[in-house]
Amino acid sequence: MSPMRCLALALLLAAAPAFADGEGSGSATPAAPVKTAAIEPHSTQDTVGSVEAQNQAPGVDVGDVKFELHGYARMPLTTQGSREPYLVDNDYYLSGFGYTRLYEPDWSELFFSAKKGNYKAEFGLFASLYSDYSQANIANQLGIAQASLRADKFLDQDALSVQVGVFWDRYGYIEPYDTYLFGRTHQGGAKVMYKLPGGGKVQGGLGIHEANLQQNQGMTPILHVAASQPVGDVEVGAYAVRTWTSDKRQLSPIQDGTMYVAGLDAKYKLPNDLGSAYLGFGYYHMDKVLYLAPALEVMHSTGGRGLPENFLGLDNSMDGTGHMYTLATDEKIRINDQAQLRAFGMATWVRSPQVDEMDPTKNRDRRLYIKWGVEPSYLVLPRLRVAARFDRVILDEYDSQNSFRVLSPKVAFPLDNWGEIFFQYSHYWYGDRVQLRPGQVPLETRPDTDVFKLQAQVVW
Repeated sequence: MSPMRCLALALLLAAAPAFADGEGSGSATPAAPVKTAAIEPHSTQDTVGSVEAQNQAPGVDVGDVKFELHGYARMPLTTQGSREPYLVDNDYYLSGFGYTRLYEPDWSELFFSAKKGNYKAEFGLFASLYSDYSQANIANQLGIAQASLRADKFLDQDALSVQVGVFWDRYGYIEPYDTYLFGRTHQGGAKVMYKLPGGGKVQGGLGIHEANLQQNQGMTPILHVAASQPVGDVEVGAYAVRTWTSDKRQLSPIQDGTMYVAGLDAKYKLPNDLGSAYLGFGYYHMDKVLYLAPALEVMHSTGGRGLPENFLGLDNSMDGTGHMYTLATDEKIRINDQAQLRAFGMATWVRSPQVDEMDPTKNRDRRLYIKWGVEPSYLVLPRLRVAARFDRVILDEYDSQNSFRVLSPKVAFPLDNWGEIFFQYSHYWYGDRVQLRPGQVPLETRPDTDVFKLQAQVVW
């Protein structure tokens, strides 16, 4: 094993004794009593504790009905200086493992809900690419993307809740990379949640994603189970997800396909409110996932082309067949009331039938992906924070030129716990094999090395 591989894996494994912060609300941990902006809406926690979080949301009472509005929006403006930047790490799905969220696109989520007694109807509206700033693109205006009804204290059982409709569950959220270790579901279906003695929780759901025949993706059911239980100062979680299709049709190339995800994570809050630590491990078994509709999203990838394109290969992976093993960690440490340090990383080991011993860019078997980063920050004033994030991304441990580094100093203006405004500059160092994706920018192959961003983001 090379020294670089040993060092990177050591950084990931160093968090093992401390366990995990898998709560995954997406909110950034504050360096001081003034909080930084959250990254995900309060209404969509990725853990099995979402019922309590939503019950605590503020609202307006009209008669015996409580109306709520909550959501999240980020508004980034990026430039290379004279044009938009050419980057390899800024496309949520196409960048794959290389995504760093340093230059994430704009995004808005609005959740409207009406609650009466123990029943709550919620509607989610999503959109990106603000059309008054750019060209209107109907594909980015997702409209009413979710609608569900939740019943608490179901059948007069205080610990039992049921949710039915179109909604998502998010398991193993890794905030520095805005991805999911065990998956985010995209489904219509039902979920049952039950509170266990001692603060534990368990939930199970079954849903489907409709077929997309234009992409040769069959109707895809999804079954998911998650549980968490405090064990002393550590909260341990377990996850199991299966998604599959058997939607064969005449004159269609769709074949049977399936995918299993299983994993464990744990979280540990450091004493004296000094931060938290997270460690999670996930295993993915894939068999012809090229024919799955996107009912499950893991590691910036879905069934269909996502997983083969980003990890397994499109040329000779037997329609997206193989295995993946992923380790993730995220440590947030408060040094004092002004200073904090965050360290994070992920490593993914891939087994795939697509083997090419002569060309490392085509080989996908026994390929090790590693990325890690650190971000120290300091609260200079109650409304002024400075930080510097360093990212190291290795897209193939055995091909040293297929990697890059990024240094990103940032000046941020926290808006209490409501949001923040920040300015960020990044400088990239690229290996010789790092190039723009084919067709990404006509007649251009090399990404930019210097990028600027001004961003506002809010959560409510």
